[in-house]
Amino acid sequence: MQFKFYPTESRIIDLLGFPECIEFGKAHREELENNNYSDLLPEDNLKLFKDMEEVLKPYEVRIYKFYFEECSIPRLLSRHYSPFGYISSEDYLAFIQSLDEDKLRRSFISKLYDIEYDNTTIDEEILNDLANNTGKQIDFLEKLQLSDDEKWKLSKILRQPKEMILEWSMLIKELEPLFNKFYNTKEAEIITLGNRMVEELNKSNGDAISEMSNNLVKRDLLPNGNILISLINAYSIELNTTSNVEYIKWGLYIEDLIESIKDAQENAIRERVILFKNLGDKTRYEVVRLIGKGVESSKEIAEILGVSQATISYHISNLTASKIIELEKNEGKYNYRVNLDFLKEVYELMIEDFTNGRQNL
Repeated sequence: MQFKFYPTESRIIDLLGFPECIEFGKAHREELENNNYSDLLPEDNLKLFKDMEEVLKPYEVRIYKFYFEECSIPRLLSRHYSPFGYISSEDYLAFIQSLDEDKLRRSFISKLYDIEYDNTTIDEEILNDLANNTGKQIDFLEKLQLSDDEKWKLSKILRQPKEMILEWSMLIKELEPLFNKFYNTKEAEIITLGNRMVEELNKSNGDAISEMSNNLVKRDLLPNGNILISLINAYSIELNTTSNVEYIKWGLYIEDLIESIKDAQENAIRERVILFKNLGDKTRYEVVRLIGKGVESSKEIAEILGVSQATISYHISNLTASKIIELEKNEGKYNYRVNLDFLKEVYELMIEDFTNGRQNL
């Protein structure tokens, strides 16, 4: 597998995700309340995202028209029309605006089906049926694990896809100068990291990904060698296997965060406390229990626990960062499993802490 960094596509995808930074304050508060790793983030980076949130506030009503909890226009487009291969954001948006209503509607329905049925590609006959029948579109939306507000927004997007795309594109064009002010200050870092990653991954045939991610991602999990670097999602790793072009999106500062976590976890007591705090949350405990019992779909877990799929995804992300669960690839499909080796190790160390090494159990 050969690895290649795509700086233009990295910039375009970050621009399309820039409006979501209006949620930074809310997300940061949730992180603090759940005692995750936001306290390890440098103050200057926190200020950067707070500043992004602030400049987006005047556009709040317009942003929430196209970006909401489970979906967004860029995500709905990604199944068939990712930004790979375009020379600029203007070039990509011009192409998207040139699509007719039927192509846009089909792209949106395909992605919604993919979300609802856990990365399952929609059958062409089902797609044709939904694309040409408004009543069936409404029935389909009603089945989705979304709020009534989200369903209403999606119904409008499906009814008027061309009009909504033109309106969304206009918003992105208005926001681009604001985005550029932030992105341009970090572009040199982004390009340096992208080139370094490609060099290290090609030199090691992909094996370096394990060390870079502190074993959160292993070589056999990588969908391909397409590398994107993200400022907007600076503290995350995304393995995208559902777009028409698959890719790895690597946060600009994820390695710094991983290193900070490793340093923090050198204090074994802190690591154990983080684990027990995670398991002390009833919902997270139930998520781990269901994964351990073989329930693999976040949608199914959400239905069993009576919460949104976005909430489950958030908990799974934290449980993965805490090493309580881990990602594995089985027959081409990504699944989570309980990290029993880690839990046993923590249990044994805890007994050691409480008994001075003398186990009388």
